[in-house]
Amino acid sequence: MDIKTENRKWKAAGRFPSEILFLTGFLTGTILPNMIWKMEWKQKTLASFYLIRNFAQKDISGGAYFGEILRRRGGFFLLLILCGFTVFGVPLSVVYMLILGLETGMVLAMSVLEFGLYGGLAGAALLLPQYLIYVPVYFWLAGLVYRQSFGIWKNYGLFPAKNLPYLKQVITAFGVYTGGIMAECFLNPWLVEKIIKYLKFF
Repeated sequence: MDIKTENRKWKAAGRFPSEILFLTGFLTGTILPNMIWKMEWKQKTLASFYLIRNFAQKDISGGAYFGEILRRRGGFFLLLILCGFTVFGVPLSVVYMLILGLETGMVLAMSVLEFGLYGGLAGAALLLPQYLIYVPVYFWLAGLVYRQSFGIWKNYGLFPAKNLPYLKQVITAFGVYTGGIMAECFLNPWLVEKIIKYLKFF
């Protein structure tokens, strides 16, 4: 492997601004529901919480939807990894970090708008514990994909020997990410169900 070429590729790409992109999306996600709320959302019922749950794409059914979560989460994860070998990895990694922040911000903002403090807790329940794993892994993966793809943009080439470090890191990232999928499938539904049952008393 040409170490100098590899180092030059990573230095040229620079540090991927995962945190800035995520926070930009997050702030946008918290502002949009407030604007929509003034126009349409006025009802404060358990049915509206069901809307929030659907937005987060959760189905409180335990292990029955493991395959769906694996397909949805794992499929995009694989797509992001593969895009690292193309010029599409650069824009995709940027766009996804914005979307990840947007989704997180909207779920929390919608929950608070509908149910106040209790809604904020419910919104957090929609994201826990899997997002404690997803977010750091995506920060890491998006940076890897961005720099790998940036090398294609700069015509450093696509050679097996140079891609080995990238492959090792993304495989490790997927191993950690799998833990998040398991948490979303088996821990998150239980947590959300408990919160919804608690909200029925209000």
